[in-house]
Amino acid sequence: MMRLSKVEIENFRGIGHAEIELDRDVTVLVGENNTGKTSVLEALRLCLDAVKSDKTCNFSEYDFYRDETCQDLASCKPIVLTLSFLESEQYPWFEPIIQALNDVIVGSDYSAIKLRVTARYDADSAEPIQNLRFLDDAGNEMVGKSGFIKDLRRLRPFFFQTALRAAKDQFHGKSPYWASFLRNKDIDDATRKVLEGELFQVNQKIINAHASFKDVIDEIKQISKLVTLGSTNAVTVDPAPPDVYKALRYNTDVNLPTTSNAKIPIRSHGEGTQSLSVLLLFSAYLKTRLQADVDKLAEPIIAVEEPEAHLHPNAVRATWRILRDLPGQKILATHSGDILSEVPVEKLRRLSRHDSTTECKAISDELLTEEERRKFNHHVRRNRGELLFARCWLLVEGETDVSVFAECAELLKIDLHRHGIRIVEISQAGGPGIFIKVADALGIGWHLVADGDDGGDRYVRAAKKLLGIRSDAEHISVLPASNMDILLCHSGYGDPYLPGVVKQNADTGGSWDAVLAEMKETFPNKPGQALRVARKLKDRSRPEITATEGTREYWEEIYRNLSPRFSKPAAALESIMLMKEKGEQGVPNEVQDILDRCTDLVAADQ
Repeated sequence: MMRLSKVEIENFRGIGHAEIELDRDVTVLVGENNTGKTSVLEALRLCLDAVKSDKTCNFSEYDFYRDETCQDLASCKPIVLTLSFLESEQYPWFEPIIQALNDVIVGSDYSAIKLRVTARYDADSAEPIQNLRFLDDAGNEMVGKSGFIKDLRRLRPFFFQTALRAAKDQFHGKSPYWASFLRNKDIDDATRKVLEGELFQVNQKIINAHASFKDVIDEIKQISKLVTLGSTNAVTVDPAPPDVYKALRYNTDVNLPTTSNAKIPIRSHGEGTQSLSVLLLFSAYLKTRLQADVDKLAEPIIAVEEPEAHLHPNAVRATWRILRDLPGQKILATHSGDILSEVPVEKLRRLSRHDSTTECKAISDELLTEEERRKFNHHVRRNRGELLFARCWLLVEGETDVSVFAECAELLKIDLHRHGIRIVEISQAGGPGIFIKVADALGIGWHLVADGDDGGDRYVRAAKKLLGIRSDAEHISVLPASNMDILLCHSGYGDPYLPGVVKQNADTGGSWDAVLAEMKETFPNKPGQALRVARKLKDRSRPEITATEGTREYWEEIYRNLSPRFSKPAAALESIMLMKEKGEQGVPNEVQDILDRCTDLVAADQ
């Protein structure tokens, strides 16, 4: 199977230089606006569909890359688009493909086809001109071989579905896909004659029932007195063409019921229904008509821009399955976290712009173990696919950390969404390792916030193993407390926690019997658990807070002596509300410092 392996782009639209390795099956392009996703798809369209020869130029002046050195077309560098089809041991090419394209196939051990399309400003004609050539092993242009582009396109036809998918543009008799079904003459002659006879009878019945048509016919018959015609009875009014195929081509509508069960044409439905219908029509064409219309060996290359356009999130996830099952090779550009929730993470290509270079980052098959991939899919990709669009991940241990950083950012007027910063809880996935690997592979910045306890120390050690030569301070912060709750308390918001400290029972003196009775009441249906917890709390029934009130050590002791029935998340929420009453000045310095480091990471990457 011959598939497109790589596209190289130079000086095209907003891309100074970019190289994108493509997956054999599905490649999903993600990235912020103006990072080049649409430009990549347009480059493919020009090379594989629009550019036919060197006689005319398919490039406009706005396709040339512009920067401060290019103020006019004459000063712009030439556009260079290079596509590579590469054979491998695992995926050998079929012999008919090799025979058809043999004159432009290069390579020694494995076959390769390299197509280059260029455009430059021509001073003599004062307009852009283009050039289409196949390349040899050394990258030199092969003379006299350009005509083989027809064979390449016949065997690997290119289809581009833009984000603007209107049914009125696709469901009519001249559209390339719908017309293919209408033109298909697979009705046998005997059946066709019967149907056309019935159409004639239906037409006659309609005319006879519609009296005013008789007046029109009688008047038009008089034309025979002025010009020579055939039989005077030849004038007819045909509500439906008597030819079956004409009736199909000009009178066929695809209707869908509304919520009130009224049948109306697809083009009169909402944009979401139209968009989905066009994709389904496209799917039907590729699966049933492509090889009959193009070539029996044809395998399409399909580009789809924003498949989620106009669709409800539930429909978006279903759309991914439609696209996944299309034949051939697919290249998608999306802004949808719901799409990413369905796409295997190895299929992603994340584009980011750095000066004139557009970087393309991907996750290699070897990056994650099977267990790591399972955890990442469960905790991020399937439930929070939008995280893969972020510029920076703030990695935190628990839910309280998420709430504190989100609220503090708001108090400090730091727009996390504008900066592209997303807060990611990591404890459920076993720590920061998986997230750091994925972030580094995709070019996403990251900063780890670890608790000041043994668990936090393990997270720090895991992160440092993946740091390389990067600065610890830029990527790792350790809280000056065992956890975020204690940091809140020490920062002046500890009052909500005080009611949770286990109190001494005045009657029993905090005896074993009193502690055990309390735990049996707490866990009425779990006597074993009640006994285990009672043993742990035996010495806590008479807490003695020895540290100086208000110190970090004091709050550490308070936290250790909280009742198991006490809601720590609720106390944290109350503490955050107290902080919000103070406004920006109430944000702990440690939290502000971490948020500043994240914004600095984002700024440095732009």
